[in-house]
Amino acid sequence: MKAWIVSDIHSSPMDFFLTRRLDVPEADICLCAGDIANNIERSIDFLFAEIAPHMSVVVTLGNHDCYGSSIARALEYARKWTAGTNVHVLENEEFRKDDLRIIGATLWTEFEITAHDAGHLPVDVRRDLAISECRRALVDFREIYRSDERRDGEGGYISAREMISRHKDSRAYIEAALRNRSRGQLWFSLIMRRPRGHLTHGLLGHISNAAFASDLSTMIQAKKPTFWIHGHVHCFQDYVEGETRVLCNPRGYRNERPGGGFQPGFVIETSSSAR
Repeated sequence: MKAWIVSDIHSSPMDFFLTRRLDVPEADICLCAGDIANNIERSIDFLFAEIAPHMSVVVTLGNHDCYGSSIARALEYARKWTAGTNVHVLENEEFRKDDLRIIGATLWTEFEITAHDAGHLPVDVRRDLAISECRRALVDFREIYRSDERRDGEGGYISAREMISRHKDSRAYIEAALRNRSRGQLWFSLIMRRPRGHLTHGLLGHISNAAFASDLSTMIQAKKPTFWIHGHVHCFQDYVEGETRVLCNPRGYRNERPGGGFQPGFVIETSSSAR
């Protein structure tokens, strides 16, 4: 089976005027690791209009897909309008086809990676500093509404507490799912967030790295999924972590500097020889 790997499409209404179309290659299935557009309605419309006519789509939502909404509402909308179709939205869920098993989650963040200038600090201090800086610097905290109950003095936008809670739930789900791996099955982990603490992104050294990656390298090395596919960091990645091939093929923003390495026709064969 041929799988097209893509993420961070960042579709915009301006694409029509700028002739910024996404070239869809020949494949059997599209594995999309989030950030299709800047709201869930456009994200789902894009998948149906541009990709689903050509192949089945398995997708996890990114942070941008939840803009103007809450995570819970975005997932509810996506599931409602994709039910019974060839577009499959995963959040702590699994998709199976023949010997192919795909587990998917957005993963969000626990704000604990060490790949920044404050990485030497104790984890509690490091986390608190990262949360404080990310609240100031990240658009997420001004574009995504909260799904959890509001506490006294809190506003209506997403909290770091909700992100951490969702990260822990997804991480536990992924570990449990990979524990049940059967012989002969091909396992894909489709995750929005980068799974290593080190970044080759332009944010290297900045504490806001904590919003872009979580270190899951130990889990990957221990559980050995066949492939780990992620997005969120706008830089092409194809490397091996333990026995797992890690892939990221982001298109990025329309006004982004070239150099991310996006490959429009990045299609892999889903077999053990494709590692």
